[in-house]
Amino acid sequence: MKENFKYMLQNWIKWDSKSLIFFWVRVPALVIQPIITAYIPKAMIDCIEKGVTVGRLTVVVALLSLVLTLTIWMDPFMKELIRGSARIIRMRYAVEAFRKNLNADYAFIESLEGREIQKRAEDFYNARFSSGADFIEVCNNIAVCIVGVIASSVLIYKINIFMILLILLTCAGEFLLLKALNKRLKDTTDSVSKFAARLDYFYKLSKKSDAAKDIRLYGFKEYFIYAVAKIVRETENVIAKYTRQNAAVSGTRAFLNLIRQFIAYAYLIYLVTVGRVSVSEFVFYFGIITGFSNWIINLVVSYSKLERCCVDCGEFRKYVERESENSGEDKADFGEIESIEFDNVSFTYPGSDKSTVKNMSFKVNKGENIAIVGENGAGKTTAVKLLCGLYRTSEGDIKINGKSSRDFSNESLFDLFSVVFQDYFFMPMTIAQNICASTEYDKEKLYKAFEKVGIAEKINSLPEKENSLMLKDVYKNAVDFSGGEKQKLLLTKAIYKNAPILILDEPTAALDPIAENELYLKYNEMTDNKISFFISHRLSSTRFCDRIFFIKDGMIAESGTHDELMALHGGYYRMYQTQSCYYKEMGVELYE
Repeated sequence: MKENFKYMLQNWIKWDSKSLIFFWVRVPALVIQPIITAYIPKAMIDCIEKGVTVGRLTVVVALLSLVLTLTIWMDPFMKELIRGSARIIRMRYAVEAFRKNLNADYAFIESLEGREIQKRAEDFYNARFSSGADFIEVCNNIAVCIVGVIASSVLIYKINIFMILLILLTCAGEFLLLKALNKRLKDTTDSVSKFAARLDYFYKLSKKSDAAKDIRLYGFKEYFIYAVAKIVRETENVIAKYTRQNAAVSGTRAFLNLIRQFIAYAYLIYLVTVGRVSVSEFVFYFGIITGFSNWIINLVVSYSKLERCCVDCGEFRKYVERESENSGEDKADFGEIESIEFDNVSFTYPGSDKSTVKNMSFKVNKGENIAIVGENGAGKTTAVKLLCGLYRTSEGDIKINGKSSRDFSNESLFDLFSVVFQDYFFMPMTIAQNICASTEYDKEKLYKAFEKVGIAEKINSLPEKENSLMLKDVYKNAVDFSGGEKQKLLLTKAIYKNAPILILDEPTAALDPIAENELYLKYNEMTDNKISFFISHRLSSTRFCDRIFFIKDGMIAESGTHDELMALHGGYYRMYQTQSCYYKEMGVELYE
């Protein structure tokens, strides 16, 4: 708790130190309020008993009321200024989380564990009164309560020190109850976050247009409703259990408060009856004891909230401070890429007991075109993600120019690859920005890339040309492209980046064989002097490749040229024989 408190305090001072003024101004304003409220009737009774004039009585009451009004006015004013600061700090935490989202290890973000940790971290900043925003106000309430307790104790001490001890004892009981309840709250929040991650998945899936087709045509609507209802029911059961525990704690606290108030007020009445305090003092101490009890209770509650803030902060830091698997330099200049090598590489997904890639070894030199083929689920895409640095190896090493990729930062590795994945997306921005990943770009270079892939005519036909917006889900006037045109834009992006290593991961999966063949011919034109990998479960990509790796069960089962693999009569041969008939029926020569 101490470390998380220090972390939040340092960030508060660093990000918005001026709010400290509002913080400390509010403390005396709130402490004075109940003391003056208790003192006004005492002053009135004393004035009446002393027989002062109505004018003087009016002046005394007016002055005290003025001070009270001033403190009452300052409270919400300072509180709102503090909340304004809290909103600023909450947004800063949100930015920190957003930055982490963009830089976290891909394998971690992709895993269920990673998504659950990410979702739990959101509880710290993703609401107006979340812990990240609540921290300042909670600290302010604690400071107010501490000063209020000290001030009230000085006054109550004159009556009986045991009264203070009684109040402290009952409040200590409440503190223990709230502490136990906080533990239950953490467990509840952790469980709800896991359910929220699942609910979030179904919610997003229900809005995806590609999933909507299957949901409707195959009658998955009932399953969706059942799955969501099950998650909601499980969430409600967890929350209901906490609600019952909360109700029990609240009832016990109310009983302790009743005992405290009864004994305190009974003792004051006794003091009046034996003449140890006057009527005006009885009224005053009655208010002070009530105020003292409230300060103690609020201190216990505020401390309980501070514990919650620290717990949520710990979960937030668990996410944003999670170390990347990369331990290399910030930036490295590889120069010319002469070779890339897998050295007994294995990879196991987090939470899995079975490796997806197993002891994979190969070396590819500059200028070579490599086809990686195999059935779906063989481990091809996982190998690609390892190759370009999205995943880090569980065992073995990936070497670039003979040097371990672990010695270099992710950013350095990413600069080496132009990748076209089977699952792609475009950002809600212009065509040029999607291709060049920047608002500033080389227009001549961009149009040369358009020409190479054969989409320049389409771009020139648009009113805004390369400045046309994409994504109709965001912009009504956005340009809509066909599947083949989108593939050409992806290829344009790869050409424009002009990285030394080209990776094409099932880029033609959505195309028919003729379109696929034409697109692969275009890919082949851009592979000169590069290392290129063509990953597919189809074999049309193998016709212009120097070597073929046939992947099965996460391993390279066969390696060689087309003729060499055909001569083996193994898995590649059988896959080729199955596909060749289909391609010939479509009028495409699979291999010459």
